[in-house]
Amino acid sequence: MIAGQVRALIALRWSMVRDGRARASLLVVFFIPVVLALGAIVVGHLLPAPTDNSSLLVIVPALLLTFLVLSIVTPLAAGGGNELYPPDQLVAFPIQFRTTTFASLVLTPLNLAWLFQVLAALGLVSYLSQSTWIACLAASSTVVAFIAFATTLGQTIGWIVIGVRQTTGGRVLSWLTIAVVSVGFLAIFKAGLLTNALDRSPTIWVLGATLRAANGDWLVWGVRTTTLIASTFGFLATSVFACQWALRQPDKRGHRSKPKATRAASHNKVTTASSLARRIDRAGLWRSPSLRRGVGLLALLPTLTIFLAGSQISLIVLLPGLVAAGSGLLFAINAFCLDGPGALFLSGLPAPAQDWFWRRAQLVAEVASLTSLPVIVIGLARLPHWPSASSVIAVLASACTCIAWITALAMGASVRRPHRALLLGPRDTPAPPGTMALQSVIFSAATTGIGIAFTLTELSGLAWISLVVATGLLTLAARSLRISASVWNEPSQRARVVATVSAG
Repeated sequence: MIAGQVRALIALRWSMVRDGRARASLLVVFFIPVVLALGAIVVGHLLPAPTDNSSLLVIVPALLLTFLVLSIVTPLAAGGGNELYPPDQLVAFPIQFRTTTFASLVLTPLNLAWLFQVLAALGLVSYLSQSTWIACLAASSTVVAFIAFATTLGQTIGWIVIGVRQTTGGRVLSWLTIAVVSVGFLAIFKAGLLTNALDRSPTIWVLGATLRAANGDWLVWGVRTTTLIASTFGFLATSVFACQWALRQPDKRGHRSKPKATRAASHNKVTTASSLARRIDRAGLWRSPSLRRGVGLLALLPTLTIFLAGSQISLIVLLPGLVAAGSGLLFAINAFCLDGPGALFLSGLPAPAQDWFWRRAQLVAEVASLTSLPVIVIGLARLPHWPSASSVIAVLASACTCIAWITALAMGASVRRPHRALLLGPRDTPAPPGTMALQSVIFSAATTGIGIAFTLTELSGLAWISLVVATGLLTLAARSLRISASVWNEPSQRARVVATVSAG
C-alpha cells in the first residue's frame, strides 16, 4: 500500500514534466548518485594500497561523525522532511503518514552535501579494505547500513522537533537546546578536548566493523552490521509515528492572527512607487518561515564553523560562492513565486514590466550578499595572518562574481521555468524536488568553477589578474541578465509566469 502510494506520487510528478530535455536531465540527476557510489567503491579498491593508513584511521571516523551530524541538521533546516508535493495539493487525497515519511527518505539523495559525504565515506572505506573484493564489498555494506541508520535517525529527530516547535514553549525549548549544545561544543573546543572527544566517537565502532571485514573477522562484522540494520528499521518505524504526531499538532503559537500596526511613511524622505514596491518585495520574502530559517542558517552555520575552527585564504575564496548558491535555492530559482496570487494584481499595475524584473533581481542579489558577507568578514578575521591586498581583492572579486552569476542563473530559471509555490509552510520549497536537485548542481558547478579560478589568481599574488577575470565574468553575467530581461519583456512569456505563480 505504502510503496504503491509512493510510486503513484512519483509517477504523477514525472508526468508533470513534459519537456524531453528536462526529463533527460532529471534521469541523469537520479542515476548519478548510484553510478558515483559504485565508482567510489571500485576506484577506492583499485588504488595502490596505502603504506601508512594511520591518518585515514583518524579521518574516516571524523567523516562518518560529520555525516551523522549533517543527517540530523539537514531535516531540521528543512523544517522536517522533504516533500514530493506541497501539503495543500494533497489534502483531498488519502495519503498516509507512512507515505510522507518514505517519500521524504526517497528524496534524501538529492541533497548534494549528503551525496558528497556518502561518496567520500564509501571511497575511503573501500581504500582501507583492499584485501579482497569480498572484504571491500562487506565493508562498503557496513557503511551503507550506517548511512541508512544516520538518515533515518535524522528524519526521526527532525519530525519530533517540528512537532515540539508548534507551541511557543516548544520553540523556546528548542532554542535553549541549541544554545546548550553550542556552548558545550565551544567549551570542549576551547579546552582542547576535541581530539579526545573524537577518539570516543561512536563512528569508531563502525570503522572497526569495516576493518574486521578486511581482516576476515566475519562474526564481529556481521553482528555490528546487523545491529546497524536493525537500528535503521527501528528508527524508520519511529519516524513514521513521529511524522504522524508532528503533522497532527495544531499550531498554538498564535502569531499568525495578531494585529500589527502599519508602519507610517517617514515625512523626511519622499516615498516613491519604486521604494514601496521594494518594501513589498522584501515583505514577501520575510513572510515565509522556510525562507527566514534558511537565510538565518546559511549565514550562521558557515560563519560559526569558521569562527571555531579557524580559516584559510583558499577556503574564504571558495565558501562565499557556495553560500550564495545555497541562498539561490531558497527562492531565487522561482523568484516571482514570492508574489503568489498577488502576481496577477501586480501585473496589472501601470508600471514598466522591466522594473518588476530588476527589482526581483536586486532582491536575489541582496539575499545572496546578506548570507555571504558574514562568512567573508569572519573568515578574513580568523586567518592566522592578515592577508595581502591581492588576497583580499581575490576574495571580494570571487564573492561578487558568484553573487552576480547566481542572480543571473536564478532569474533565467525564474522567467523560463516558473512553478507554483506559496512558501507558506515550514517545509515548502520554490520548485519540485527534481528541479531543486538540478538547479543545485548548476549553482554548485558555477560557483565552484568561479572559486577555483579566483583561487588560482590569488596564488599568483597579482591583484590585477583577479580584477581582469572578475570583469570578464561580471560582463557575461550582465549579458545573461539582459537576455533574461528581454524574455521577461515578451508579453506572452510574462503572462505565462504570472499565471503559473498565481494560480498554478
